[in-house]
Formats: sequence, structure tokens, C-alpha cells
Amino acid sequence: MAPFKFNASQAYTIFQYSNIKTKIMKCCTNIYFNRHSLIRKVIPNYAKITIPYTFPASKVTLKKVHIIRIKDEIKFLYKKKQKLNRDLYDIHLKAAQEWGNIWYSILDSIHDTINQESEKKYKTISTKLNQLSKTQTNNPNHQKQFYPRVVNNTNITFTKEELSLLNKGLNYNLGYKQKNWIETLALEAETAISPLPPNEQESIRYEVAHNIRHLYKKHNNSQFSNTTQMKRENTL
Repeated sequence: MAPFKFNASQAYTIFQYSNIKTKIMKCCTNIYFNRHSLIRKVIPNYAKITIPYTFPASKVTLKKVHIIRIKDEIKFLYKKKQKLNRDLYDIHLKAAQEWGNIWYSILDSIHDTINQESEKKYKTISTKLNQLSKTQTNNPNHQKQFYPRVVNNTNITFTKEELSLLNKGLNYNLGYKQKNWIETLALEAETAISPLPPNEQESIRYEVAHNIRHLYKKHNNSQFSNTTQMKRENTL
């Protein structure tokens, strides 16, 4: 639709409406920019604040300050938008009284112009966000090289369990249990079973005995494995 042309006295209300509507559009795009900055975890230039970096905690504090600054900006923009919407409503009623039915045609022309400007604004914001993401979240190219903790310089082939034990390092202590720990466990279990009702004791004793036998076999197997491991370590 072709834009309307009026002299200064006729167009004052129209220019006023167009000006407020443009401010609302810019306010909305700024809110969009700040909200997506938080989503992408990037810091706009206006929100960059420097503090003395004396302790590692300063880095955490600085990150929080940047987030608070952006959130405060969003709150301010919403308040500004709310006031502009009230002003726009008042000027809309005033212009509708002055221009009558022709006012809706004028509105279409104003909105077309502002929508075109809004599209350009959002494209600019998208480009800016991409640039900030690229510069602020770019990971370093160099990669650290990690070496295995155990290097086998012998002709002995170790199992996965043995390598897992060696990888724990020299400070790792093998588990140690007292010689008669199974007998002690059986006595403690019987002490706990005795207060129970007589009709429940036998079934629980059977289950406890089964578990203790399983622990005994597992203990003997692990003891044999540890002895073998110690012999191999002594040969290195």
C-alpha cells in the first residue's frame, strides 16, 4: 500500500503513533536479543563487567554478575514496553477520533513499514548472536594427550582384572579382613535371629547360611587372585 502524505499539522498524530510503535518494536527485538543471549550463554558487549581476578571464585562471581545484568535489562525493557503500550493505546484512540474510518488504512501503511524494519532488525540480531556464540563459546583446537597409567615392559600378559588393580596406583590398599571374620559374621547373625518369632527363625537361618557360604567362596577366590597378583608384581 502506498504511504499517505500529509502536512505537518495533519500528520502530527500519525507521526506520534508511528514513533511509539517503532519504539515498541525495538523494545521487543531487544528483549528477544537478551533472552536468547541467556539461552545461548553469551554475554553482550553492554553487559561485560570487569572485576579483579584474584581468586578462582572471581570467575564464578563474574559469570553471575553478567547474568544478573542481562536479566535486569530484560526487566527494564518489559517495563518500558508496558508504558509504551499505554501511550500507544491513548494515541490510537485520539487518532481514530481525528481521522475516522480512514485511520485503519493509515494503520496498515504504518504497520507495513514497521514490519519491514522489524524483519531487518531480527536478521541483524540473529547475525550478532551467531557472532557472539562463535567468539565466546569457541573451544580450543589443541587436545591434551593422556598416557596409560601402567606400561607393561615385560612379556607377561595381564588380565583385565589385574590391569584394573594396577591402574589404581601405588597408594591403593588391598582389602583386609580378619582371619575368623566368617565365624564372627555367623555368630552375629544368630544373635540377630534369636529374638525373632520361632516360626520365622528357620527360614531366615537357611537364607543367612546360604549367603555366608557364597561370601566364603567369593573370599577364597579373591584371596587366591590377590596372591597370584602379588607374585606377578614381585616378578616385575
